[in-house]
Amino acid sequence: MNPNYNQTITVYNCFRAADNPNSKKDIWQRTVLCNCVYKHIIERTEKAGSSPEMSSTYTARVPVSEKYKPYNEWIQLPKTERSRYFTFNLRDIVVKGECMNEITGTSPGTASELLSRYKPESFTVTAFSDNTSFCHAKHYRLGG
Repeated sequence: MNPNYNQTITVYNCFRAADNPNSKKDIWQRTVLCNCVYKHIIERTEKAGSSPEMSSTYTARVPVSEKYKPYNEWIQLPKTERSRYFTFNLRDIVVKGECMNEITGTSPGTASELLSRYKPESFTVTAFSDNTSFCHAKHYRLGG
């Protein structure tokens, strides 16, 4: 195993209401994943004629796992079986470390409140790539 894969992250998968005929609201599932890479970079950018701006870039890498299912397969599983797996999809949430909070959809357990509570060590997934077809270092990459 790559020695850089030494961190724990918590992933909050969202079963979108639009994909779920049995619910009118998003359903969130929390999964703690060990032996991951988590990187947060803060950059200062300057443009001529404007004030400097700060921006954050997040990357998490998760080693290949038999418990991973692509989102379109994961949402087809019965609820009891779905809880044994995880997926990655845009708009999911990643928190650095083991996070025990649940996202319920009502205050104080909304997704935005969770992100604020763990800022700057949390992000919304805006990019995902499945890099498990590589010969070596098979992994899933999450960006935000």
